[in-house]
Amino acid sequence: MIQPDEIRDGLVLRLDPDELESRGARCASDAAYRVMGPHFFLCVAADDAAGNWVPLFPDPGPRRDLLSSEDKAGPAGWRASETFFHTEQVWQAPHDAVVAAAIAGGDLSKPGDRNFVTDAGIDLVYATVFGD
Repeated sequence: MIQPDEIRDGLVLRLDPDELESRGARCASDAAYRVMGPHFFLCVAADDAAGNWVPLFPDPGPRRDLLSSEDKAGPAGWRASETFFHTEQVWQAPHDAVVAAAIAGGDLSKPGDRNFVTDAGIDLVYATVFGD
């Protein structure tokens, strides 16, 4: 189980968006594009209390950009999988909400064996999503 002090930029967890919302998280995008059901999410910016998270997808689609395998770190299965990030959907979530959503979403990662995105990957996703 993830602990709040483990949450940092680049962390990838399987989260339940309904649980995120019920615990105070907000999705800053059109409701028509809101992710449904448990998905992997990437933390693109975190401080000690909360973070900004972007949903990830295994397939291309509208408003999705490919995340390069070179920008992934962690278990081999994660690094080898094709992954797309949503370019317009950002979730702002307190760390406590993320912990609860990881439990509800069935996240199976463990300390020392978590999925991550490299600093270069985070910079790319952040610039794409926030236009910086």
